Amino acid sequence: CTKGYTVFRGFCYKAFKIAKTFNYASEACGEDSGTLAMPRDAETNAFLVYLASNLHKSVGNRWYIWIGLHRQRDEGSFEWVDGSALGDYSPWANGKPYDMGRRHCVSYSALREDNWVNLPCSDRLYFICQ
Repeated sequence: CTKGYTVFRGFCYKAFKIAKTFNYASEACGEDSGTLAMPRDAETNAFLVYLASNLHKSVGNRWYIWIGLHRQRDEGSFEWVDGSALGDYSPWANGKPYDMGRRHCVSYSALREDNWVNLPCSDRLYFICQ
């Protein structure tokens, strides 16, 4: 792994303490030849929550943290930033994504940190790369 990254299940991950929009966070991950993190299963999700919780402890209460899941349009389905389908694992905070407004990008929830919530992509949040 590149310096500052931690390996888990064959992928390298790093939580960043810089608040960026979803697109700028994605670009920042690309500068390290990666993408925003894609927790496709419960074990990886739990590991990323661990990384996020350490970040949370070090910076205060900014618990919304971007992951690599988004949708391209209002009625579209969510997909990973590598273009693959969401799949069966999707721990939404309310059992499903919010359907109001332009909430096309996904982060960990501030209230239930192991769950996901969709937010406006223009929000500036911390993020995790892989």
